[in-house]
Amino acid sequence: MDSRLVYGFLAKFYDLFDLIFLLGGKGNSRFGLLEVISNPPQRILDVCVGTAASSVVVASRNTENHILGIDISDEMLAMARRKIARKKLTNLEVQNLSATAMRFPDNHFDVVMVSFALHEFEKEQREQVFQEISRVLKAGGTFCLIDFARQRNRRNRVFLRVWTLLEPRCFSEFLGIDWSVHLKAYGLFLEGEREFSFSTLYQWRKE
Repeated sequence: MDSRLVYGFLAKFYDLFDLIFLLGGKGNSRFGLLEVISNPPQRILDVCVGTAASSVVVASRNTENHILGIDISDEMLAMARRKIARKKLTNLEVQNLSATAMRFPDNHFDVVMVSFALHEFEKEQREQVFQEISRVLKAGGTFCLIDFARQRNRRNRVFLRVWTLLEPRCFSEFLGIDWSVHLKAYGLFLEGEREFSFSTLYQWRKE
């Protein structure tokens, strides 16, 4: 099925997804971005922005940042624009653009972030996204990834096994990636990681 149709259907319910973080006990990793992204005037790209759940968190607090979110789902972007208008955010905008073929110059953004999207990409497509992220990110810039991660807590492991049944087959392969080395091929070096409910926030620096 066309992913655009899938996300068009999910757009109505997507924000309910964050309710699972109330079950995990470690909080919502989207708010962890505020500890990583500082607030000078800088360009931030949110790849696969969805309904702008992460971007709204950052834009609301970091008023000096300018955030651009991209996604291929018009329905998701419509919801994002309604949120932006409702919160009167002037430092956040979104547009329809593919993560695998970004029409931006090299070394254009100070920060790139992706939240809960790449676990749904097949390996080849996901690597194209990493290549594009590295290309558009400035030297010395920060890449933040929030996504599902293997769990230590037994209850959380059970939940994740159940959640795996709802995800595409590439989900399990994604959980097995060694992030400490995987992105070195793209000039990205892991600087830190922090566990949240059912997820981890990873932070890389581009050489």
